Amino acid sequence: MTSERLVLVGAMLADRSRVALLTALFDGRAYTVTELARHVGVATATASEHLARLRDAALVTVEPSGRHRYYRLAGPEVAEMLESLGADPAAAPPRPHPAGLDLARSCYDHLAGAVAVAVYEDCIRAGYLTQEEGSALRLTTIGRTFFDELGVTAAVARTDRPLARRCLDWTERRPHLGGLLGAGLLAWLLAHGWMVRGDRPRTIRLTRAGQRHLPSHFPGVFDGRP
Repeated sequence: MTSERLVLVGAMLADRSRVALLTALFDGRAYTVTELARHVGVATATASEHLARLRDAALVTVEPSGRHRYYRLAGPEVAEMLESLGADPAAAPPRPHPAGLDLARSCYDHLAGAVAVAVYEDCIRAGYLTQEEGSALRLTTIGRTFFDELGVTAAVARTDRPLARRCLDWTERRPHLGGLLGAGLLAWLLAHGWMVRGDRPRTIRLTRAGQRHLPSHFPGVFDGRP
C-alpha cells in the first residue's frame, strides 16, 4: 500500500459512522443505503454521503439492480484489512425472507434464491465461469464442456442477449446466474423434473429427484442447509 493510499484509508477510518458502515458489510452481501443507514443509526443522506466517499476510496462498490443501488465491500482484501486493524464485525442488517421465495424462485426466466446463488458460486469455484467487467461473465472452455454435457448450452438460442451475466439476488444479496445460460439452466432443470413451478407466481420447488441429483453437479447447493 502506498503512503498516499494509506493516508486516504486512514482518513476514511477516522469516522465512526464510516467504520460502522464498513463492518456492517462484513458478511459479503450487498445492502441498500436505506438498510445500512437504519442499521448504523444515521440519516439516509448521511449514509449516502459516507458511502460515496468510501466508494471513491475504493473500499466499497455499488451495483444498481432495478430501482435500487446495492453496496458491498470492494473485495475480501478490504475485510482482511479491517479485521487486521481490530475492527469488530457488526451484526449484518436484516434481510427479507419472503416465505416460499428465499430458497428457489424465478427471476424473469432464470433461477434465483439460495439454490441459484450456490450454483453460481460453484461455477465460479470450478472455473466454468469467470467474472468480466461490469455484470458480464465469460463461459470458459471447461465450462462449455460442463454445460454441453448437461445438455444446457445446446438448448440456448443465439440472440443478441448476453450468454451469461451476474444478477444480484434480491434475498441472498449475492449474485446468481442470469442471461441465456441462466435461462437455459432453469429450463433444463424443469424439463428433467428436478424442479417444478409452484402454485404462486415465481415460486420454484425442488423435487426429490432434484434434491438427490443436483448436488452431484453443484456440490455447494445444500451446504449449511437441510
